[in-house]
Amino acid sequence: MSARLGFGWGHNLKLGDGYRLGSTKVRIPLDGIPIEITLGLNDRRLHLYPETRLNPRGETVRLGSFIIFDPRAHLRRIGGFLRLSPKNWLALGSGDEVQQAIFDYPPAVDEQHLVVIYGRDALVFRNLSDAGTAIAPMLDEVTSLRMSKLRRLLDIFGGPIEPLPRDEALLLIEAVNRLLHEEIYRPRDSRGLPGGLLELPHTVTPILVADLHAQVDNLLTVLSQNAFLEAIEEGSAVLVILGDAVHSEVDGQLREMAGSMLLMDLIFRLKLRFPKQVFYVRGNHDSFSEDIAKDGIPQGLLWAKELSERRGTAYLKAMGEFYRLLSYVIVSEDFIACHAAAPKTKVSREMLVQIHDHPGLILELINNRLYRANRPQGYNRRDVKRFRRALQVEPGTPFIVGHTPIDREQTLWLNVDAIRNHHVLFSAHPDWVGVFTRVDDTMIPLVYPVDSLTPIINALAAEPG
Repeated sequence: MSARLGFGWGHNLKLGDGYRLGSTKVRIPLDGIPIEITLGLNDRRLHLYPETRLNPRGETVRLGSFIIFDPRAHLRRIGGFLRLSPKNWLALGSGDEVQQAIFDYPPAVDEQHLVVIYGRDALVFRNLSDAGTAIAPMLDEVTSLRMSKLRRLLDIFGGPIEPLPRDEALLLIEAVNRLLHEEIYRPRDSRGLPGGLLELPHTVTPILVADLHAQVDNLLTVLSQNAFLEAIEEGSAVLVILGDAVHSEVDGQLREMAGSMLLMDLIFRLKLRFPKQVFYVRGNHDSFSEDIAKDGIPQGLLWAKELSERRGTAYLKAMGEFYRLLSYVIVSEDFIACHAAAPKTKVSREMLVQIHDHPGLILELINNRLYRANRPQGYNRRDVKRFRRALQVEPGTPFIVGHTPIDREQTLWLNVDAIRNHHVLFSAHPDWVGVFTRVDDTMIPLVYPVDSLTPIINALAAEPG
């Protein structure tokens, strides 16, 4: 919940110790944070932190916004958070369905318990509950926790974040392809290979990103936020990449393929380390086709040329095999997802498993876009409904795709085209990276500021010992 609000003056307070809020607004100068918020008589504790970004030297830079999260979960187990932007406000309370899922409020927390207002030079707190609210200053521990995650990512990659040597890269992709021949959660097709459908059990928490388009730091940011990496390591979560990890979309970098190569090396390292926790769903850019082009630049052909020249024809052949072995649709109790579109044509679970027999269905899943007047072949609400029915999920199950960013300013869009629980995710924005995950039994969208993590991890790799 976020909207404009008149701020008023309230009572000015320099927060040096715990303070119990009464019926009067309290203004805390912006330099008096982070803050612990206690709703009721220790019924739920939340932390309010300035939102930061790590620069290439590993220093924290404040962004101007704040985040509110549950310290029981943040950076320790997968959870969500709320973002408070300047000149906006948040009402904390159990009446908000998303907040209830994120914070698991107990009965003592009222539907509207506390309002936090972001004023020009202060945070304004207004207690609304008879149960009361307390605020107290606290120490910053978030940065040190994130640095420990970066060290684990360094260990997973096995060295600096840079393209692997030619021979090592070939051995890596060949090992990944062997894994794909036996990939878990994929019913076998008539050839004895894992089919085009990935059926994810409810027992694991999904972490979805889409269309990374050579933005290595975007994936590193996701893996070092929340408790995503810990959950992957312990086997309680899975990372799902909805295609198109390659081919930069940044102006002036459309021909550059080194970032694509590096990102695929990272994804392959993750798959090899966590074969049951990392999955890649095929997108339209996962191809060497001459049809894959942007602004007249043949990225598919350039990708094939770069791989052949830098890593040899055996590696190029192995990448082609990797593409052929990928799934196209993922389904669970919590969501369904593919790279691009709900099919307009007839579809069934069996057709998705036997997708090698349905090339037209493949093209729809990875290429089609929403219906528009100039795109009459695009999919619509009726197609989404039919797709859910074919996959035997509940009518309101979230349907998540990538492929078609709605604008250049954001990284995810909710209920697109007024289709309930139809969301578009595009994780290649240079400043913000979107992700979907599950908290409690609710799929929630999260957006993180992209950190310059590659130079930080490489600096850690250069440390003696």
